[in-house]
Amino acid sequence: MTISNKQTAVPIPIQSMEQVKSHLHDAFGGTEDLALVTVLIGAEEGLLCYLKTMTSVTFMMENVIKPLSLLRQGEGEQDGVNRLQYLKEKCYGGLSGEFLSDIQALPKHLTAGKAGLWIHGVTSMLILDVMELISRSVDEPTTQTVVRGPKEGFTESAQTNMSLIRRRLANEHLRFDKYTLGAQSGTDVYAAYIEGQVDDKVLRKVKRCLSSNKVKSLFDSGSLEEMISSSPFSLFPLSYNSERPDAICALLLERRIAVIVNGSPFVLAVPAVMNDFFKSPEDYYQWFAFGTFTRMLRYLAFLFSLYIPSLYVAVTSYQQELIPTALLTSIAAQREGVPFPAVIEILAMEITFDILREAGTRMPRVVGQAISIVGALVLGEAAVQAGIISNINVIVVSLTAISGFVAPVYTFGANVRLMRFGFIILASILGLFGVIIGTVFLLIHLARLESFGVPYLSPFSPFRKAGQKDALLRFPILASSADSSSPVKEEERHE
Repeated sequence: MTISNKQTAVPIPIQSMEQVKSHLHDAFGGTEDLALVTVLIGAEEGLLCYLKTMTSVTFMMENVIKPLSLLRQGEGEQDGVNRLQYLKEKCYGGLSGEFLSDIQALPKHLTAGKAGLWIHGVTSMLILDVMELISRSVDEPTTQTVVRGPKEGFTESAQTNMSLIRRRLANEHLRFDKYTLGAQSGTDVYAAYIEGQVDDKVLRKVKRCLSSNKVKSLFDSGSLEEMISSSPFSLFPLSYNSERPDAICALLLERRIAVIVNGSPFVLAVPAVMNDFFKSPEDYYQWFAFGTFTRMLRYLAFLFSLYIPSLYVAVTSYQQELIPTALLTSIAAQREGVPFPAVIEILAMEITFDILREAGTRMPRVVGQAISIVGALVLGEAAVQAGIISNINVIVVSLTAISGFVAPVYTFGANVRLMRFGFIILASILGLFGVIIGTVFLLIHLARLESFGVPYLSPFSPFRKAGQKDALLRFPILASSADSSSPVKEEERHE
């Protein structure tokens, strides 16, 4: 057992203006955004310190400096902390404030968007929250397009995101617990849940994950999603992420826990099951029959995206007898003169399409879409004309790529691309038997997978009759409830 010799630092009281300036200069060096302003508070000299990059000059003049200038001669001349208490009540009633007696904690307060006010003869400082930053306005989500429904999307401000959730859930039991992650970044992370409805075991696991993470920096919820995952090597996401407040609020009502990361427009929801990634909030804003139809299409598109290339390779290379004679003749005629086997064709086209998709994503928005579409058409047509690939191969790859975009959550559809390559390789070695073997191992993996103790295949495995009302089918709203669709059930919890 190792015994730590580290001792708690002894608090250093604040004694003089020179001491404060010297300590801040040592902490921040010669940074240009450190402001040290000498002010007069009645007949006494004081010091106001803050970071100009964490607030605005207008805000400081109107809300901090101006109230001091309005003090009459002789006001606030109490002794010690009583003087700071008077200033807090008289001048800064609208700002949250606290008292600081340890100068070593001052730099941390300044980097958090606060200002320190010191008065000559007082061994404490008044800390005021003066953060006033410009943030992006609430716009329509960019990755989850809305046809019918609320068009508000989360922003990079955690306070704004919490406000969007609070305005939709007028519930006094809605709670926001704050955590700070990242030794260098000091990122604020909030866990949102409805007290009394959320499962206590799941909540304890989430809190333990957020409290035990020792990372240097955290800038987006995607990094946190990987940190809290119980199976980081799984290709299936174990946390649901969304830019849509209505989607997160619906999951909160299903006894889930939302995780908000300051600086990220994507909010996580845990635990997440596979069925969540085939649902869309718009399913509940349309007639239930059409909502069921579109949900079934998503499941079908998932199977297309995962299996069509591997099945094409298997039947054209090994099990040709499964193809009708007329179609087999047509495929053979198209492949005549193609110098590569079917697996090389498929892999080459899949990789080329992924390159075009990545290029279209990273290029400037004005030309990115045109490059991806024109590039695919030109390269595909040129490759067919040159006899490098066949027409049927272009159709297979195109249908596969389009099916991959049907998933409401982009990250889920993107992960399927990697599994698709595995099935193609198995099909090229063992034919349909390879596809079947890959499917068996995939089902075993899914059956063993859990998200914070909840089975990933819930409510199908273990089967729960009440959960079928909002799984493959979307029953009428009055025939189902949020509680019946929630995967977090007493009989399904696992430690």
